[in-house]
This record gives sequence, structure tokens and C-alpha cells, in this order.
Amino acid sequence: MAAPALGRVVSLHLGTGEGLPKPRVEALTLVAGHGALGDRHAGRDPDRAVLVAGLAAYQRAEGAGISIPYGALGENLLLDLDPHDLPPGARLEVGEALLELSSVCTVCASLSRFDLRLPKLLYGGRGVYARILRGGVVRVGDPVQVLVPAE
Repeated sequence: MAAPALGRVVSLHLGTGEGLPKPRVEALTLVAGHGALGDRHAGRDPDRAVLVAGLAAYQRAEGAGISIPYGALGENLLLDLDPHDLPPGARLEVGEALLELSSVCTVCASLSRFDLRLPKLLYGGRGVYARILRGGVVRVGDPVQVLVPAE
């Protein structure tokens, strides 16, 4: 593994109902191979257990004059680093949990409820799905350690 980089958890979100934005929570309980306990998407696909987004996506929207609340991208974890800058397979130690980035999230039409330009603007930059390798509690403000696989 290469040298770790550091970040932090800016915001956490749990989608218990339908639609976006996902409501903000102070802590998430992540379950290995399952997802965020109580999230409507938990248990559907272990490779897409949680959605990790970076502040860069919100900054891109803001730069285009689109103001959206955290949770609007459907993310479970919002970090102060951009997961799109990391290679597939990069691992994130977040709070007690260990995540592994698996695939880029596609942009769906649900984002257009905020602004019709948003899906195109965030194409390829909305967030990255992650599998949960080690479960545990993640809290707002927790440090994020990035472990990039050796090439």
C-alpha cells in the first residue's frame, strides 16, 4: 500500500424514505457486506453498499449557480476529499469502518428535480460506490485515511 492521505467526514446521510435529499444524521452504522443500517438501499448490492461523495461535486454545482443541500446527491458519506481522484480498489478507513471503492455512480434523473442542468454537470463526478469490508460506526468529523493499492 502507498502512503495514506488524510481527510474527514463532512456530513452523513441516511435515506429512510423516498426521494432526495437524504436526511442528515450524526452517525451511521455500517454493516459489512450490507450497507448503512436503516438506509433504503442497504442489502441490495454489496458492491454498492454506500455512496461516497466529495465536496468537489457540491462545489461544481455551486460554481454553476446551483445551490443544493448536502444529501441531495444521494450520498451516505460526504468527505472533504474527492473519491473520483482515487483509483478503483482504494480503501478508506473511516471511523471504525473500512470501505473499498468499487464503481462510479451514474447520474440519474432524480437530480434534475433540483436543477435540469445538474445531471449533465455532475456526469462522472457525482460519487463513488463502496463495499464495506469492515463494519462499524462512522460519525461526522471522523478522520478518513486513504489507502491506495500498490501498482
